[in-house]
Amino acid sequence: MTKDYYKETEYLLYNYKMFEISIENMEQEIEYLEKEDGMTGISYDGISTSPTHKFSSITEDAALSNSEKIQFLQRNIERNRRQLEKIDRAMMGLSEVERIILEQKYIEGKQWWQVAHKAGYSERQCRNIRKDAINKMIIGIFGDKALK
Repeated sequence: MTKDYYKETEYLLYNYKMFEISIENMEQEIEYLEKEDGMTGISYDGISTSPTHKFSSITEDAALSNSEKIQFLQRNIERNRRQLEKIDRAMMGLSEVERIILEQKYIEGKQWWQVAHKAGYSERQCRNIRKDAINKMIIGIFGDKALK
């Protein structure tokens, strides 16, 4: 397995909580945008009317802009959720000890001595178990392309 996949897997694990927070923030932003219609008071001073009496599209532009922002946020939420689901599914393929070590070290951000205490192994054993568990996670997340 390449070093890049190893680093990418560590990156995903280290940022697991940030993915969750990002999803929550984007969901709140969508709620705000759905409540906010994008309309403010419009001043018509200095605006010339057209000979066709066409209505200004400021209102339509604001509504479209909010709609596009919401769609963009929804796509990002879905992408982040898929990342979390990949991690969760890959974690299910690990032994209980492997899962504890990865969760404690990466997701909870614990020091090695704390991880070792929680797992019931020495720090050295925990580091070795971590390495094997990450290699399993690589296959779970990236599939057989990581083996090449």
